[in-house]
Amino acid sequence: MACATLKRTHDWDPLHSPNGRSPKRRRCMPLSVSPPAPPTRAHQINPSPFGDVPPKLTSEEIAANIREEMRRLQRRKQLCFQGADPGQPAGGLSSPVRRDQPLFTFRQVGLICERMMKERESQIREQYDHVLSTKLAEQYDTFVKFTYDQ
Repeated sequence: MACATLKRTHDWDPLHSPNGRSPKRRRCMPLSVSPPAPPTRAHQINPSPFGDVPPKLTSEEIAANIREEMRRLQRRKQLCFQGADPGQPAGGLSSPVRRDQPLFTFRQVGLICERMMKERESQIREQYDHVLSTKLAEQYDTFVKFTYDQ
């Protein structure tokens, strides 16, 4: 069994018709919007639960975290300074640190930054999990109350 279709001409196509109007509504036309109803108890506008999240780290907090991480790396023997040479006597004066020599290697800076980012990420995750569990508990309580009322 054969089937045939014919393509319609441009005369019947709304885009190519003489008035050129499309049956679809234009997007730029202003909509007549009814005034919004005041929010009901179930649809109250709540502020963001993350509004009380502490702001970004301050420079003092970053400096304190870096000092703490330096101490941790020194304890793990991954960071050593020039003053701790084994050939120098323990009570003698150590040579001053030269300005042209970097204090940290690229690897050490990477370790410090990685550790600080992991700590900050864990703090944010804990805050997010707390807010999420609170909201889920509220939603569950509302659901239980709704099903009990039905």
